[in-house]
Amino acid sequence: MVAVSDIFDIKVEKNPNEALCVVYVMFFDEKRGQVPLLIYPDDRLRNDTRYMRPINYHPVWFLETEELDHIDLEYKGYTFFGKKFLAKSERQKRRAGLKAETPETIVIIVSLPVEIDIFGDELIKRLTEELRYNFEDKLYKVIESEIVTDFVIKTPKIQERISQGMKTKVFMRELIDKTIKEYFSKAIETRAESPSFKTQKAISYFSLKGFEFSPLSSLKGEGGFTNIELFDSSKKATDSILPLSQLVITNLNFIENSQEIEITVQNNTDKDLTNMSVIITHVKEYFEKEVMSQKVDFWFPQEELLFVTPIVPHIDEYLVTIKQEDDIGISEKILIHRIDLKLINKISN
Repeated sequence: MVAVSDIFDIKVEKNPNEALCVVYVMFFDEKRGQVPLLIYPDDRLRNDTRYMRPINYHPVWFLETEELDHIDLEYKGYTFFGKKFLAKSERQKRRAGLKAETPETIVIIVSLPVEIDIFGDELIKRLTEELRYNFEDKLYKVIESEIVTDFVIKTPKIQERISQGMKTKVFMRELIDKTIKEYFSKAIETRAESPSFKTQKAISYFSLKGFEFSPLSSLKGEGGFTNIELFDSSKKATDSILPLSQLVITNLNFIENSQEIEITVQNNTDKDLTNMSVIITHVKEYFEKEVMSQKVDFWFPQEELLFVTPIVPHIDEYLVTIKQEDDIGISEKILIHRIDLKLINKISN
C-alpha cells in the first residue's frame, strides 16, 4: 500500500454519497490522458480537478498492465484500490503509431474508508470480473462515444454513437450497483462469523454510520447510498415481510445541566421480554468504551423504560446496544442505535 497523505495540500471535495464506496471506471485517452467513463454513485464531480487528484496520481497508472493483481493508495482517510487491464478495440486512434486494434487501457479504482478497507481486495476483484465479462468487447464503443461528445459539430451518426454509449453506461452502472449490494450483504455476514481485529473495526464503523445487517434486509443503513434500502431500528417496518421491531426508542433527551442523556425505550411487542441487558458505550476512533450497563429481568408488553447515562466530556457519539440472553447464556442483539449529541442539540434548538 502506498501512503501519500502529505503529497497533496489541496483540500479534496468530498462526495456526499461516499460513506460506503465509490467506483471509478477510467480509460487512457491518447490525447487527454486519464479520463473517467463513469463514477459511481455520483458522476457530477468527474471534471473537478481537486476531487480527481488522487485518482489521476494513483500508482496503478504507472505500472505495466496486469503486472499486479491490484495496487492500493491511501489518501486522506480513504484507500483507493486500483486494477488495470486491456480491452478489445476497433476505434480509430488519435495518435500516430497506434492502430485501430490497439487495445484500450482500462483502470478500475474502488475507494473505501480506511476503516472498512478489509473489503477492498475482494470487491475490486469482483467488480473487475463482472465488468470484463459483460462489457469488455463494448468498452471501446463507450470510449468512442465519450470522445465524440467534445466535437463541436455533431452529425446524426455521432449523436447515435453518443446515445448508444450512454445506454451502455446505464447498464454498467446498474451492474456495479448490483455487485456492490450483493458483495457487502454476503461478505459482512461471512466475516462476522469469525471476526478478526480488522473485521471488528469495520463492524464498529458500520454501526457508527448507522448500517445494520439483517437476513431479510441485505445491507441497510442511514444516509443516502444509492438505492440500498435504509433501515432505522427505531422505526416500525411498513413492509409486511419484515418482522416488527421488538424494541423502539421513543424519545431522546439531552439534559445540559446534569450532562446526561435520557433514553426512553418501548417494548414494541405483545409479550414479556426477559433477561435483557442495556449497554451504552461511547465511540472514539471506532473503538467502544462502556459508559453504562443495566440488567432488565422483565420488560412488559408495550412498557416504556427510561435509561439515563452520563455524558463523557468531548464525546458526542454513543451506541445503545440491547441484548437478550437465553437459558444457556447465549445473547442476541435486539437493538443497536447510534446517538449523536450534535443532532439532538440541533433538533432541540
